[in-house]
Amino acid sequence: MDTVVRANKAGCLDHCEHGSTVVVYPEGIWYGNVQVADVPEIVESHIVGDCPVERLRLADGCINTPDCEHRTPQEP
Repeated sequence: MDTVVRANKAGCLDHCEHGSTVVVYPEGIWYGNVQVADVPEIVESHIVGDCPVERLRLADGCINTPDCEHRTPQEP
């Protein structure tokens, strides 16, 4: 069976503090501070080889939470 891959352009995905971000679904694996040079590794390792790229992976505590240590505190 062939794997279907679709790439979508988006804004910061509400994770601007992590630089350029990439999220891979259906796993919901988030990558942060991604550079153009990292894209082939993400495709080959994660998309093709089903092995996430740990060095780029965002910690669970940084995903969709106001408690991320990298997030700038918001004014009340």
